This record gives sequence, C-alpha cells and structure tokens, in this order.
Amino acid sequence: METSNLEVYKRIIDRERAARKMAEGILEAKSSELYLISQELKKSNERLQSSIYQKNSELKGLFESLVDAYVVIDLEGYVLKMNSAAVRLLGYDATIETVFLPNLVPPTETSKVAESFKILLKTGNITDFKITIVTKEQKNCLVHINASVICDENGNIVAAQGIVRDITSEEKKAQIIKEQKRQLEFIVNSSPLGIALTTNGLIDHCNASFTRILGYTEENILGKSLKSITVAAEQSDYEEKSELLHKGDLESFTTTIKYITNLGEIITTKINVSSVKDHNDFRLRQEVVTIEDVTKELLAQEKLIESENRLSALILKLQSGILLEDENRKVVLTNPMFCEMFSVPMTPEAMIGLDCQNAAEQTKDLFKNPEEFINRISEILEDRQLVTGDELVLNDGRIFSRDFVPVYSNHKYKGHLWSYTDVTLNRRYKDNLQKQKEKYSSIIANMNLGLLEVDVEDQILMVNQSFCELSGYSEEELLGKKAANLFLRDKNATIIKDKNTVRSNGISDSYEVEAIIKNGERRNWLISGAPNFDINGKLIGSIGIHLDITDLKNLELQKEALLKTLEKSNQELEEYAHVVSHDLKSPLRSINALASWIKEDNAAVLDAQSLENFDILESTLEKMENLISGILNYSSIQIESIKDENTDVNAIIRDIQELIFVPEHIKIVTTANLPTINVDRTRLQQVFQNLIGNAIRYSDKEEGVIEILYQEDSEFYIFAVKDNGIGIEEKYHDKIFNIFQSLTDHKESTGIGLSIVKKIVNLYNGRIWVESTPKLGSTFYFSLKKS
Repeated sequence: METSNLEVYKRIIDRERAARKMAEGILEAKSSELYLISQELKKSNERLQSSIYQKNSELKGLFESLVDAYVVIDLEGYVLKMNSAAVRLLGYDATIETVFLPNLVPPTETSKVAESFKILLKTGNITDFKITIVTKEQKNCLVHINASVICDENGNIVAAQGIVRDITSEEKKAQIIKEQKRQLEFIVNSSPLGIALTTNGLIDHCNASFTRILGYTEENILGKSLKSITVAAEQSDYEEKSELLHKGDLESFTTTIKYITNLGEIITTKINVSSVKDHNDFRLRQEVVTIEDVTKELLAQEKLIESENRLSALILKLQSGILLEDENRKVVLTNPMFCEMFSVPMTPEAMIGLDCQNAAEQTKDLFKNPEEFINRISEILEDRQLVTGDELVLNDGRIFSRDFVPVYSNHKYKGHLWSYTDVTLNRRYKDNLQKQKEKYSSIIANMNLGLLEVDVEDQILMVNQSFCELSGYSEEELLGKKAANLFLRDKNATIIKDKNTVRSNGISDSYEVEAIIKNGERRNWLISGAPNFDINGKLIGSIGIHLDITDLKNLELQKEALLKTLEKSNQELEEYAHVVSHDLKSPLRSINALASWIKEDNAAVLDAQSLENFDILESTLEKMENLISGILNYSSIQIESIKDENTDVNAIIRDIQELIFVPEHIKIVTTANLPTINVDRTRLQQVFQNLIGNAIRYSDKEEGVIEILYQEDSEFYIFAVKDNGIGIEEKYHDKIFNIFQSLTDHKESTGIGLSIVKKIVNLYNGRIWVESTPKLGSTFYFSLKKS
C-alpha cells in the first residue's frame, strides 16, 4: 500500500517538473518576443519623433510663410511666439521683447479684450472678432482676429493662438464707398430730374422728383411700369424704342411724351432710358429712366418761336428796309423793302447767307457822298454802339434815315441790325401819321384801364379818362402832382419808392397797393408798371396800367365768410339729420304698431291676401327704418368724429357674435390671431358687423362658414371676411360699394351697409375690394393704414 503511494507521489512530482520546464520554456520564448516588441516600439518611437520634428518644421515654415500675422500667447496674456507678418504688423519681436496683450490695445478696449479672452477659454475658439490695436510706433490699426486654444496631451488648455489680419485700409475703403453711395443717393434724391430704376419695365426705385413730376405717391409707382401709372395725352414712340432696348438693338434712347398727371394736368416730359447690362454675359439687367418736365421750357420755346415769327412777319411788312447781319457780316434776315430801296435783284430769302463785307463798296455810287458813306459804315462797325437818325442823301433825291443796333447775347457780340427809312415818304405821310397818333391817343384815353405816365420825380405827365374815373380827380387836378403823395399813405408810399428804383434798372412788374381816392375812400389797385425810355434809351419816367380790384378783394373776404358759414351749415345739417331721423322713425314706428294692432284685432276676418299685405307692410316699414338708420350712420361718419384707441380686434369679433343672431348652421372661424391696433373701436365694429352680417344674410349652404383672415405689411393692416355663400358676379364688384346699391330684394338689405364700410375704410386711408365666384362664395378685403 505504501509502495503504491510513493509511486503516485513520484509521478506527481515528475509531472510538476515537466510542467515547470515547459513554463520556463514558454517564459523564455515570451521574453524574446517582448524584447523584439520593445525594439520595434523604440524604432517606431524614433520614427514618430522624427516625423513630429519634420511636421513641426513644416508647420513652422507654414506659419512663417503666412501673409496674415500669427500670434501665440500664454494664459496670462503674454506673447510667446509671432511670425514675421506679426512682427511687421505690431512692430515688436517676441523673441527679444516682452509683449503683453492688454498693452496692444487702447485703454477703452481693454475690457473688450478681457471679455473676449474669457469666451475663448470657455468655448475653445473665437471668430470674426474686430478690435483696434496700437503698434509699437503708436499707430492705430483695425484688425480682424480668429483665435483658438492650444491644449496639452491631457486636454488641458496651455496657450492660445490666433490669426490677425489688418483691415484698416479695407474699412477705410468701405467707409469711402459708403460715403460715395450716400453722396450719390443725396444727389439722386436732390436732383430736379425724375430718376427711376426699372427691371423688366417695372419700377424698383425712384426719387422724389419722379413722384412729384407724375403726381403719384411712391406706393403707387413701385412695382409698376411707367405705362401703367400714366396716361399718355398723345401717341409716342416710347413703346417701340423700349422694345428695341430690351432686344439689345439700342443702348439708350430719348423721347418726348405728353402725360396726364395724377392731378389731371397735361405735361410734356423728356424721357431718357439707358440700359444697365451684366458684365459677364452683357444681358440687360435693369434700365435707368430719367424724366424731366419740359412743359414750361417748350411753352417758352413756342412763345419765343411765335415771337420770332411775329417779328419776322413784322419785319417783312415794315416800311423800313431791314438788314440783319451776324458777327461775320453774313445776311441773317432782310425784307422786301430793303431790296426795293436799294434795287437789289434778289428776294429776301435768296439773300440769306450772303457776305456783306463788300456791300458798301458796291452800293456807294447810289449816294451823293460815296466816300463819306464808306467811312461812316466802317466807323459804326468799329464802335459797335447804338446809332439812330443817320441821314443819307441819294443821287435820285431820296433821303434815308439809317439806324444801327448792335446785338449782344450774354455780353457776346452776335451781329447787328441796319434799319433804313425813306424819310421822304414819311414826310408825305406825315398827316396820316398824325391821324394814326390821334387814333391811338383816343384808344388810350377811352380804354377801361387807368393809364398814368410819370417822370423820374413821380410827377404826373399824362392820364387817360379811365384813370380820372378811377381816382375821382380831373385831368387838371392830376397833372404836375406827385402820384405817391396824392394817393398813397404809410407802407404803400414806400412801395412806390422801391418800384421807382426797380424801374431805373429797366424792370417791369406788377404789384398791389391800397390807394385813397378823392372822396377819401380806400380802394385796392393792381398796377402793372414799366420804365419809359426816350429814343436814346434814357429813362425819362414810367407808365402804369391801373386796375381797381376792390370788388375782387371783397369777394375773397366773402369767400372766407362763406366757407365759415358752410362749415357751420354742415354742422347744423348733421344735427338736423339726427333730428329728422328721430322725427321720421317715430311715425314709422306708430304706423308699424297700428298695423300690428289692426292685424291682431281683425285676424279672424282677414283673408290670406290681406294678411300677406300686412306682412309686406310691416317688412317695408322695417326696411324704411333700417334705411333711415343707415343714412344717419352714413352721414355721421366724419374724420372729426373718429376717436382712436388701442383696440383688440379679437374682442370685437367676440362682441359681434354675441350681438347679432348667428344661425346654428353657420360657423364663424378666426384663422389667425388678430392684432391690437390704434383705431376707433365703434367704427371698426361697424365694418366687421356689416361684412359678417352680409355673409350670414346671403348664406345658402347647409353648412355655412365665415372666416376672419388677417395679414399685414409695412404700411397697412389687411383684414378679410370670407364666406361660402351665394357669391357676386364680377360686373357688380365695384357697384356694391355705392350707396343705395343692393343686388337683392332682401328685406334687411338697404344698400347702405357696404357704403358705410367703404367710408370708414377711406377715413383710415385704406381701401376695400371683393373677390368672388358666383355660387361658391365671396371674400371682402379691407386695409387700414398704420398710424
């Protein structure tokens, strides 16, 4: 037994020894593997260190080559590292100088830097940070910074780094561009020309002059075409040229169009349209439209042309020979009399453009003293001064009187006019001239306007009969007297002194004075005064045309009084409307009560037709009462009666639902949260109550739905009442807003409700309109201008 145990123990020991040797072998193999692994790790670490060093070198080169400044700071704000761009920007070198971040900003910006640094440490980065820094040379620079934190291998923040870009010049450029844009906008808005920018013919922007010229507000212009907002008074080529511009056949064009403005005035406009094309594909992007009101200029030009035509016609018919030459002595104009006087074998038209340099030499033989004729012409042309009454004696016995008039424009010599008069003929017709003088003197003496001529001392030289009647004085009482002393007092006398000064400068004008006539009565005179010159151009006094406008002045006063009376009458009429409404309603109610009593008392004896007649009578009386109430409401809606207050529109809708009867089959829905606005609560309730009442009244569906809608823009609150009722044909969409216009014979319809709605909406500078489809329903929109 013991022997057996020993053998067992021996086997166990042998097994343990074998296992130990096996384990030692395994350990020895593992140790070899670990050694090899450690060697590989060492080599990998060396390669990694080399790679890191290479990457650091590459990063260092990258940051050194950055165009923008790169800065690394520690957590206290000291600069640890800067690239060359940062050195150039700041003027400091972190390798040899200690640079503290707060010292790089003005004192006013220190708190801003501290706050931003806190955000950087908290979030890990900060972008689009702008601040002013002070360089070493004390130069202020506006910089843009993007920064992030730097962490160690354990994720702890150890420093911060940032890219710093100098945007000072960019900011200045932006400011310059902004200022240039502001100046350009100021020039455009201040321009007397109407200027608009259009896209595809629709106006995007316009200046004040554009709205002023056409008479429309900017709201009525933006988003519309020029054609849609104006009415042309005559045909033009605008549309044709505009089409060519859009096709690319024209770069710009100018045209003239007569328009009827929003105020009903007809103006003539000069319009220029220029294309603005894309720089890449040269396609038309926008058009610049300038509009100029040239009505006055064209009118003045037409008047000038008319005046020139009249002058030309007058010259052609003059009994004096006229020759107009330009500064180069080329013929501009002559008349038949000139050709006849000098026996010129040409028509006046054929002479235009001829050179007159040698004309004197060619005609000198017509005169008794040829050399004197030549010398005098040279002298006159050299002096260029006004000459009148030069006498020329011809060989055939005729005597010519010659005048020379130099012509200047803006102080620049433009030519001269020769006038030749056959004095011999004038002498023959002296008697006729005297008769003509007497005729015109008679006209002056008897015309209805008072004519007064005074000298430079204001002494009366001549008056006509009308002035005597105007003033109450006889001609003998007026001649030799000073006009101002005779008729004017106080400030009116000062006016005459001022006007005499104006006359001395050759100026004519009109003015009003209060004059005291002979009987002491004060009268209002309108005086048109003009300077009076002698034949040499010397001022010798003035001539005034006098019109008594006292009655017109009184009419103006009466007009003011009438306006006040009218205002009072309107107030009384409104009060009268209330009284009449009450007085009309009382008998209607009495008739209604009597009809009801008769119907009740005789119900047993009345036949069906009679009862139906009583129902019609009651319905008519009710409709008349509603009509009277509607008229009163309509007449009482005035701007003066408006009392605006903060009004919750939701509350108004709730009140209306409680106030009026809403059948069970009709549902009122508010699809949006309605606003609180500054408005007269009662008037707004009238609007909604009329619209909702109409929607209920004309509902024909088994399930009626009335929706209250709302939206707004920058200027208006826009509400809508939508229903699924009978609808309205398009031809009645405008008619229904006119007073007494009802499309049905409904007993509750007076034809006034929508008129009241429109009048209230108009008081708030809004508008009302309807969109409807028959049998499907209607949507009534109305807008109220924001206050």
